[in-house]
Amino acid sequence: MFRRRSTGEVVTDRYTQFSYPPRYFYDVLWGLDYLRRAGAKPDDRVAEAISLVEWKRDADGRWPLENVHEGKVHFEMDAGEGKPSRWNTLRALRILRWAEAA
Repeated sequence: MFRRRSTGEVVTDRYTQFSYPPRYFYDVLWGLDYLRRAGAKPDDRVAEAISLVEWKRDADGRWPLENVHEGKVHFEMDAGEGKPSRWNTLRALRILRWAEAA
């Protein structure tokens, strides 16, 4: 989900930083949510990515907005970068429920 197949290294740190809206940029949260919506069953290939999602949960059970992409925004959806994100939290909780159900 975020490592090079050839070397096993992280492709770019940006893939491990959760954003909303993701626009056309990829991150682990977006990739896992895509698989969930497509009806795929989680397996060993996504285990590390799911662990990353679990690890990024804060003490209050929320996920932060870590990466803001530039572009026109009609209204702000979250409190800002570094703050808890309701949309990242929703997406992360859906992913974890999907993983637990498998």
